[in-house]
Amino acid sequence: MSATFSLPFPPLLALAGDDANPVPSGVLALPTLSDGTLLARVAQGDADAFTALYRRFERPVFAMLLRLAGGRRAIAEEWLQEAFTRVWLGAATHDPARGEVRPWIYKVALNTARSEMARKRYRTPHVSIDEAELELPDETAGERGVAARMDEARQAIAFAHALGRLPDFMREVVVLRCSRELTFAEIAEVTGAPQGTLKSRFHRAVAALREALGPEQGKAR
Repeated sequence: MSATFSLPFPPLLALAGDDANPVPSGVLALPTLSDGTLLARVAQGDADAFTALYRRFERPVFAMLLRLAGGRRAIAEEWLQEAFTRVWLGAATHDPARGEVRPWIYKVALNTARSEMARKRYRTPHVSIDEAELELPDETAGERGVAARMDEARQAIAFAHALGRLPDFMREVVVLRCSRELTFAEIAEVTGAPQGTLKSRFHRAVAALREALGPEQGKAR
């Protein structure tokens, strides 16, 4: 993508209605519209519709990409922007007769992650405590509170490493099924794999994660 290419992007991961990033007035009337209506408007070059669609999907799509990136936030943010660039440019290619908008957007995001990982060979997760989004309580919470949060962070890091060691086709179905709770039918639309195959991969992946994490952490996830 050209460095000079201009997109009607709101700030990445900005909260709708945040004082620092107010929602454009043209977007305020759009949240009640369906995904399909918004995407149809995006296909006609409607920047407000794109902003509304972006704000609707940015967080769940980012959460999926963050998992696929092994917890590396900067990489997930790059993938998010690239994915929505593709949504903006390819909105007209969505065929409502072949599926809903939500799995189509996840498919665009997943394909973005796949292509970026193949190109730059991101594979082994490098998850720090900061990237696990640890927010330690203040000192008044006491030593036990801090220790509990540290344990949670270590579990998150262990899970990210175990997830990163799975084959890509197993890791993807775990992320899509658990992170955003898509149905297997929707995951089939996203990945192009049959539902039966996806269910088998999911159960194999869960078993592998439980073995890697041990009985206690396996139950926690």
